[in-house]
Amino acid sequence: MQLIWISGSTSSMKQIKITRKTVIKIALLSFSVFILIGMSIHFFGFRVAIRFNPEMAKQMGGVISRKEMDDLELIYQQKIQTFQTQLPIIESKILTLKNLKDQFAELSIPTSAKD
Repeated sequence: MQLIWISGSTSSMKQIKITRKTVIKIALLSFSVFILIGMSIHFFGFRVAIRFNPEMAKQMGGVISRKEMDDLELIYQQKIQTFQTQLPIIESKILTLKNLKDQFAELSIPTSAKD
């Protein structure tokens, strides 16, 4: 296949041969260029976000500082401690509810069916 280009009435005629080899080269070249452009946009955009607006970097990539990580861990440890202190109370409530359920179940069964 050929591509013929005539630029004007007095200029020369240009012919460009289109072969499978040239199409594959152009496709690979364009694919590589687009990948490199995407990588550079990602890298430089992320760098700019970290430098000028750290909050945006946190939203984009989940980046947090060591201090924030320690603060989160402290908050989680406090929550675990409160849950552990509430656990015996909840267990005792569950036990009383189970006893009540057993009592109601015994009341609901007629005496003739118990024998």
